[in-house]
Amino acid sequence: MQEKIFEELFENYLQKKLSEVEEQKLMELIRNGEYDDFIKEKIHVMLKEKTGSEVMGNEESAYILRCILSEPNNNREVIRLEPEKRTRKKVLRVIFAAASIIALIAIGNSLFFKPKTSITTPVMEQPVIAENTSVDFSGKQLIHLPDGSTVLLNDNSSLKYEQNSFNNKTREVTLTGEAFFDIKRNETKPFIVHTGKVQTKVLGTAFNINTHNSSNNIEVTVTRGKVQVGDAQKIYGIITPNQQIKVNKNTLSFEQNKISASIVTEWKSNYLILDDINMEEAIALISQKYKVQISLTNEKIKNCRITASFLNDEDLDHVLKVISSVIETEYRYNKAGTIILDGKGCE
Repeated sequence: MQEKIFEELFENYLQKKLSEVEEQKLMELIRNGEYDDFIKEKIHVMLKEKTGSEVMGNEESAYILRCILSEPNNNREVIRLEPEKRTRKKVLRVIFAAASIIALIAIGNSLFFKPKTSITTPVMEQPVIAENTSVDFSGKQLIHLPDGSTVLLNDNSSLKYEQNSFNNKTREVTLTGEAFFDIKRNETKPFIVHTGKVQTKVLGTAFNINTHNSSNNIEVTVTRGKVQVGDAQKIYGIITPNQQIKVNKNTLSFEQNKISASIVTEWKSNYLILDDINMEEAIALISQKYKVQISLTNEKIKNCRITASFLNDEDLDHVLKVISSVIETEYRYNKAGTIILDGKGCE
């Protein structure tokens, strides 16, 4: 059962079809060390299929495979894939090597696999990487900031902050597009969102900012707490739940109105966010979104915790399949259409 799940997750990873929670599950399975042989064989097969025996013989194939897996070779440093030493980044490099090897070969076999009578050990030069202190996010996703705040980023949007200065005296980010902010309160360190010349300043609250290029305005709407909106010279106003300040990007003229925050944030309803919650809460959210009834055969399933973000309007069966693989349950439909979750649960 577990081996079948692993193989399916692995194949979907190569096809870039995994959700965030599925990727986490795959990493967990890899970390236990039971599937190293499967990974090695998979990479080996891919290499052989894409290069052909007339280009790369068994000895050369093994050498390339050792490079990918960082296995010992002569006097090279030994880096074994042992569970206690394996980090997520190292594991990802292994899998990514398998996923990207086809693209590398497509660029030109001559770069890596020129026909030759003897094997020459390549000289590996360490690239010079410039220090970059900016942390950037783009596309729809749930972002966890270092201070415990979360940002739900809408499609065609981006967010960035400086990791060296964030959460020192202030917590400052720059937004392009649209996002919903749920900010952890800290009265000594204001949270500031920069959108062009406009600054949105809070201590701890929840609000939506829309600054899409299709509009000439920047719209700040509050769902909880208080939000101060202004620029470097003046404060436009302080707004509370179901209030909005709309600022013209060019003239910086503004207006303050009452508005239904639920309508403004309706775009979030397309997402299903399960952010480190127990299954009782998760079931309530799933039932509400998909208009279904879910029943448990074991009350202990409610104690299991889940972290998952479904941001691509995934269907119900996909969501249930992912969750079942994470908390080790099975699901089925009864004759009435009710979903039955069955498993050992959590203490």
